[in-house]
Amino acid sequence: MNLQTSIDFDLKRFFQWWGRELAFLVPNRLRSLLTDRSGALVFSAADADFQINFYRDTEQQTPMTWRLDSDIADSYQSLKAQNPDFDKAECILRLDNTQALKKIVYLPAAAQENLQQVVGFELDRYTPFKAEQVYFAAIPLGKTEHGQIEVLLVFTPKTLLDEQLGKLQALGIQPLRVDYGHASTVCPVDAPAYNLLPERYQPRGNALAQAMHWLLNGLLLLLFLAVLIWPVWQEGQAVDVLKNHIKTLEKETRVIEEQQHEIDALRQQTQRLIDIKTQSPALVAVLNELSTLLKDDSWLTHFQFADKRLQIQGQSPAASSLIGLLESSGFFSNVSFVSPLTQDKATGRERFQISMDVSPPPVEPGSDTDATTASDPDPSEPTANGESEQ
Repeated sequence: MNLQTSIDFDLKRFFQWWGRELAFLVPNRLRSLLTDRSGALVFSAADADFQINFYRDTEQQTPMTWRLDSDIADSYQSLKAQNPDFDKAECILRLDNTQALKKIVYLPAAAQENLQQVVGFELDRYTPFKAEQVYFAAIPLGKTEHGQIEVLLVFTPKTLLDEQLGKLQALGIQPLRVDYGHASTVCPVDAPAYNLLPERYQPRGNALAQAMHWLLNGLLLLLFLAVLIWPVWQEGQAVDVLKNHIKTLEKETRVIEEQQHEIDALRQQTQRLIDIKTQSPALVAVLNELSTLLKDDSWLTHFQFADKRLQIQGQSPAASSLIGLLESSGFFSNVSFVSPLTQDKATGRERFQISMDVSPPPVEPGSDTDATTASDPDPSEPTANGESEQ
């Protein structure tokens, strides 16, 4: 299959096919109630007279047949009075093979857009007549394998058809359609309908009735579109409401997320401060530990603490022994002299400068429990004002 091939879609033919399929599904009794058409009256020439075939529903049925004398002016009116169904029947003049001809021609695909005009210009190539001598109809049957369109050409001489139509009018018969009986042998059912009836013979419809017909069809179309569009429109409105609600929720969610980020940041900063405080011992405890470790004959002249690193300067009779003394404490580690020891001539003591890491001593198991127990008063013991807690 060539993907570049264009797809021809005739909307009118589609609706004609669709209407036939729907009509086939409707029961005959219900179909008769929904339509004002009682059948089809097919007139065909029989010598100097006309033969009438009345088809009640479809042309596949066996018709009722009458012979109509064209010399008697009121013969049709008398027959019509005996058959009331004729009033609502579609009148068709059907030509036989002595009155019309058919021919299959092949044209380029580009001719399909203006098929009637193209055939009219070149009619003398396909028939022994010129366009002004015949009434013709060109019915497209489809495309061939070579990309051409197959066209059924039906034509009849103007003088002959005008004569037949004049006889029918004299009898008070106004046909709505003229066709060729033998054309149906090559014309498929789904082919476009054709009509050889000249425009001047076509009945003029009632303008008011046509306006009402189009108005009702327009209203029906609007109702049909409303049935299709209304649920979709309602769903669209519901979707819009949900979208607006989602947007509102997204804004609230963004505000909540921002607040949560701020809370998380504050929590991290707080935890960082708590960790720093937990990992760093209190200076009071460090000073107390130094006071405990250093004897009264040793003193400090400088004390500098930063980033868990403590640096002290001072004098002591035996400064070299301070390293081991400080290492024995749980507060200090990595104790070392920063500079060599020197002798102070005025005091006779050794000047020292020591640096060390400071960390809180490890907590012994049970100490927190003991501290908590010690800090909580016994309910049985009296309080400060002499009363016992209950």
